[in-house]
Amino acid sequence: MFRHRLATSSAVVAVLASAIMMAPAGASASAGIRQISASGVTSLNAAPAGADNGIQQPELGPGLGDGGSTAGVSRSNGVNRSRSIAHGAPSVDLVPVTAGQGVNSSGPLAVLSTFNGLKHRDQRLANGGNQFSLEPPDQGLCVGNGVEMEIINDVMKIYDPSGGTVKGTTDLNTFFGYPAQIVRSTGTFGPFVTDPSCYYDVATNRWFADVLTIDVNPVSDPAHHIRGGDFTGTNHLDLAVSQTGNPAGAWTIYRVPVQDDGTQGTPNHGCTGIAPYGQPTLPTNPNACLGDYPHLGADANGVYLTTNEYSFFGNDFHGAQLYAFSKAALAQGAATVSVTQIDTHGMDNGNSGFTIWPATAPAGLNSTANGGTEYFLSSNAADEAHGNGVAIGPRSSHQLLVWSLTNTSSLDNKNPSITLARLWPIA
Repeated sequence: MFRHRLATSSAVVAVLASAIMMAPAGASASAGIRQISASGVTSLNAAPAGADNGIQQPELGPGLGDGGSTAGVSRSNGVNRSRSIAHGAPSVDLVPVTAGQGVNSSGPLAVLSTFNGLKHRDQRLANGGNQFSLEPPDQGLCVGNGVEMEIINDVMKIYDPSGGTVKGTTDLNTFFGYPAQIVRSTGTFGPFVTDPSCYYDVATNRWFADVLTIDVNPVSDPAHHIRGGDFTGTNHLDLAVSQTGNPAGAWTIYRVPVQDDGTQGTPNHGCTGIAPYGQPTLPTNPNACLGDYPHLGADANGVYLTTNEYSFFGNDFHGAQLYAFSKAALAQGAATVSVTQIDTHGMDNGNSGFTIWPATAPAGLNSTANGGTEYFLSSNAADEAHGNGVAIGPRSSHQLLVWSLTNTSSLDNKNPSITLARLWPIA
């Protein structure tokens, strides 16, 4: 839940004009295709808040803390998913911040409207108090059709423009169709849901919300050396799509397994598990990868999720993953959709992509070049973006990497033909 935030989607727009004029650097990747069935229908359903009974054990859930693997580290301490932070920050020169092209710096910015959003107390007491205390909030915020939707770890809410409640606080476990984080009366654990984001798409008049969901053992079984709340290794991206332009109505859910160990239709990326796996329980998938820190973007043709892929129970970083969907199929609530996965391992002159952030193109500004092109932005400063992703990297960079995904119009086909290429870095 904690990791590098090296680039933002707003920064993508600032560099695309330069990137479009550049030739590809020769690094490109083909794709693997899976068929994913819709797994149910949901809606925001605000349950009464629980009573404030103070600290309850367990107060903190089975979160990964600051880490991308759990190898050799107790669950209560967590580990650091960001290699650069784990190794300590070096002394680097800071680049002064100045107003960029197109920014009006002649006067102070003014706040037009403000109201309080979701806070820790809202999420902790949601679903009758069957939640954990956790951080950070990882806020997602999206706006359309006269309402705002906020989604954080681990609740969501819909507001009117003045901050009034349209749909009350709903916990993410319930929204995505899972048992509660923890049933306080029985001690039963639900899946660990994290890293939410959302997006309203004007062209389709649909809302999109995504999370990373990590499966856990629901109850303890001492006879089989199983502790409730320990990770199994399986994890998946859950993508919810509204069935109308009203986010307070029904949504369709799609779940994409991302453990990439050859199970549940995933490719095998060779992630390594290191015993004792950071927990008493032997995982069902000890060589699972983890689809960390998902990001959400879209163009005229597709909806895109990206992740940073680490070994779940080891020390490896494999590379950023891209998952592409037909936007039209999702908007229609199709019973089955194609998802195209592209692995960036070794694509940047032998290095792997890291935190590749997809753009959300404003209406009418989508690129139609090469059958439709979606752009992505990343940095090559982090440890993960160099070598095997484990050793210490430069920790600083004067470059941004721009990536292009071409022929996105083919995403409407059952077997899309899209290609990701890393363009020349922008200094």
